[in-house]
Parts: sequence; C-alpha cells; structure tokens
Amino acid sequence: MNMTIDGKAADITLEREKTIGDVLAALEDWLRGSGYRLSGIRVNGETVGEAVLDQFFNRDLSTVETLDLRTSSWAEHAFQSIVSLCGILERLEQAAYAEREGLRAEWTALPGALFLRSEIPDLWGMAERSFAGEGVPPAELRTILEGRLRELEDPRRELAAAEPLVQALAGRLGELPLDIQTGKDHRAAETMTLFSTTAEKIVRLFNLLKIEGFFPENITIEGAPVVDYIGEFDSTLRDLIRAYEERDTVLVGDLAEYELAPRLLKFYSAIKV
Repeated sequence: MNMTIDGKAADITLEREKTIGDVLAALEDWLRGSGYRLSGIRVNGETVGEAVLDQFFNRDLSTVETLDLRTSSWAEHAFQSIVSLCGILERLEQAAYAEREGLRAEWTALPGALFLRSEIPDLWGMAERSFAGEGVPPAELRTILEGRLRELEDPRRELAAAEPLVQALAGRLGELPLDIQTGKDHRAAETMTLFSTTAEKIVRLFNLLKIEGFFPENITIEGAPVVDYIGEFDSTLRDLIRAYEERDTVLVGDLAEYELAPRLLKFYSAIKV
C-alpha cells in the first residue's frame, strides 16, 4: 500500500494495523502531539466523506492500493468549526422558536460541532444553551465567537493588544478589597469578571502560540515549568473567587494584590512575543 500525507510519501512502518481504522487511529494519536488533525481521506483515489467514513474503518488493508491523507492544524479546525457555528447562529437569530430544534440538529451533525465538543467544550456548552433559548443569546454569542476567531487568525496580535488591559487590570486588583469595603459592588464584580476572562484569554493565546512553535517545551517562569505556573495561577484564582463570595476582604486583598496581580504580569511578560 502506498500512503501519502499532504501529498508526500509517508515514511511510516505499519506493524499491527490490519484495517484503515487501525491506521487512522494510530495517525490521530501521532498527529495530536504535533497540533494537527486528519481533515481528508482518499482511498484508491476515491474521496471518503464524513457520511460514509464509518463504512471504511473496517476495510482490510490488503484491499487498499493507495491511501492519501490530508491534515490541518488544530487552529484551522477550530477556525472552521467556529465559522460554521456562526453561520447557524445567524440563521437562529431570525428563526421562529419552533425552528430552533431543527437548527440545533443540523449543527450537531456537523464535524465542527463534534470538534468543539471535544476540543473547546466551553463554546460547545454556550452554543447548546443558546439553541435551547437559555444563557447567551445568539447575537451575543456570535460576538464572543468573532473574538475567538481573531485569536485564531493572529494570536500574536491579540496578545500584544491585550497589554494595556493586563496592566490596567493589575491595578484594579489592588483596589478590589477597598471597592468591596466601600460598597462599590458593581465595580468589584466587574473587576472579578474582567480578571477571569482576561486570564482565560491569555492562557488560550499562550496555548495557540505554543502549538505554532513559538515557545520551547521547557519554558519556565520564576524557575517553575509553565504548566505548573498556570496550575498554581488557576488554583489561586479559585481561592480568590471563594474569598470574594464569602466577602473575606482581607483574604481578597492578599490574593489579589500580592498573588494574582504579580502572577498575571509575570506570565504575560514571559510569553509576550
């Protein structure tokens, strides 16, 4: 069997693989570590569509003369999945209530929906609630999705554009306990929301840039592996949310001013490209 990947001969030795499904499963595992996914398959010159892919999984390799595979990056898959969701949401905005379930069924049958469910579950969940008439309305969700598309299109530009927000947010974190003490509940709640969404955005952009090879695997911040640093950052953020909900202004102040604000600035400075 002759196998190509993106038009180039695949230098892969098959050992225990007996079927096309075996080959695809092995390749998916291998590609996942490189940030790529399978996006197209041709068997003996015949393009295999999503609708009939299952029929080819159990096909014995002895019947296959040529297997041509096409790949796309994780970011490309994510971009197309979000674009397809935006298109459905635009129709949902104009649809009658009785049409919602049909549009939801149409969307969930698309490969993009399966990708979002497994790879970007927060967007998938927001979409599910929007189709059900709950949570974020379709128009507002499209605005959120357009922001994610900008991140995927140019993560370096988005990261650079976030610097003024990161700097301003670090200052607001220092004012958070005083805002709570003086009854500025709206400003305090806004600071918490801004911090949570900004931190999530910076981590997403870091992961996108890492997939694209901008950061070495052994990157460290203050001597700690970046994965550990992000984990500690997330744990401290959860502590802050808990302290804020319990109106523990002393703990809120300590965590916000002496833990999270410096961590946010150091993390951003370390990954700014």
